[in-house]
Amino acid sequence: MIIKKDKEEILSYLEDASNFPPGKAEALFIPENEAELREILLDCAGKRIPLTISGAGTGTVGGRIPSSDTGGCILSLEKLSCIKEINEKEKRAVLGAGVVIEEFLKRLESKGLFYPPFPTERTAFIGGNVATNASGEYSFYFGATRRYVKRIKVFLSGGEEWNLKRGEFRANADGVIKIGDRRIRIPGYTSPAIKNSAGYYSAPGMDLIDLFIGSEGTLGVITEVEVEIIPSLPPRFIAVAFFREKKALQVVGEIKKRKELSPLSLEYFDRESLRFLQKDFPSIPAGSVEALYIEDIEDNLEEWAEFLDEFSPLDNWISLDEVSYRKLINLRYRLPENVNEYFKHLGSHKIALDIAVPEDKFPSLFNYYEEIREKYSVEGVIFGHIGEDHLHFNLFPSNLSREEIEDIYTEAVKFGISLGGTVSAEHGIGKTKHKYLALMYGEKGIQEMVRVKKEIDPWIILGLDNIFPHTLLQR
Repeated sequence: MIIKKDKEEILSYLEDASNFPPGKAEALFIPENEAELREILLDCAGKRIPLTISGAGTGTVGGRIPSSDTGGCILSLEKLSCIKEINEKEKRAVLGAGVVIEEFLKRLESKGLFYPPFPTERTAFIGGNVATNASGEYSFYFGATRRYVKRIKVFLSGGEEWNLKRGEFRANADGVIKIGDRRIRIPGYTSPAIKNSAGYYSAPGMDLIDLFIGSEGTLGVITEVEVEIIPSLPPRFIAVAFFREKKALQVVGEIKKRKELSPLSLEYFDRESLRFLQKDFPSIPAGSVEALYIEDIEDNLEEWAEFLDEFSPLDNWISLDEVSYRKLINLRYRLPENVNEYFKHLGSHKIALDIAVPEDKFPSLFNYYEEIREKYSVEGVIFGHIGEDHLHFNLFPSNLSREEIEDIYTEAVKFGISLGGTVSAEHGIGKTKHKYLALMYGEKGIQEMVRVKKEIDPWIILGLDNIFPHTLLQR
């Protein structure tokens, strides 16, 4: 076991991609096996020492940062990084929680295999992906992480080990899941049937494994994950269509109507997003007010080219070889990186709307974002997963005060909820979105989450201040 207590050695674990203010920690524990992990849990539980589980630092809501109010210790699973099995015949893989997604993808590629929900941030850990129900660049076609998780091994704060295989532990008609001598009553609400990573998952007849997926390190420590894998995808291309006038909603609506068009990825960039990309891609055509980013298999390239021409784009960029394909992938990656850099320049933690709504309500949300920008002259970029009725609206506190930005954010969240939406489609709640989750589920829903937390983590040490404030656990 590796234990670090020197402040300088711990410092890098007190930050992530959110630019959330650094917290504090007494020590960093890095177990090298599950026996050492159990020892850490038992010691912390016995002494009531808060324990924050640290992923790879790619999160955007401060989830791996112990808050200054709770302190405690950090637990990193980076040494549990073994790819234990890749079963080509049964199309499954077993991984330690600290496996880096990029390494996993490389191993799969060498065997002609693929992991569909891989996240955009390929340096992330698989354990973190499961703990946040992460979504990736192909989620329009393949969906989020939850769909591909077949089994997890999780350790509870009291050192108890649960091996949760999908289908083995389900809620009965009374909403109770039985495992050993434990009875867990699932939350009384039902999670929205859209892209969602807000709070604990709950649905009639749900599987216990799904309670832990997306629980943001608050219920247990995931040490091992078994996932579904598929054969490698055929060669792919990327097309970026730039438009001189607003027609993205029209184009996306038409794509969804045509069954022969089923892209792997369908993304959106507004005018400000393109401006943020201009320094890296100076050939972005002048006069572009929005763009669509489409990825699909090469066999469909001609069909897509003909389809896009129907809408008279200002320009089309289409990858024709590996070099141009990689260049256009970089277009997708560079935008959030540039946005994060700008937040750091402003000295602000990230203020990012992450709302998704039902498909028929999406045009209302899309137009509402545009109205906000005009009404308040707010600076920000709108981009992301338009195919999944989910866009990121990053607001910059530069021409408005922080308080004014927060008010605008809150009103947008309320509007999204009124449409049947979620406050967090993919980034989770962490420590930055407590009040918005409360707007979504109400006080009763939050208290249901608190009850579940106490039932599974009675020592109340894991992931404090993630999802809801730790003060609620003291009532």
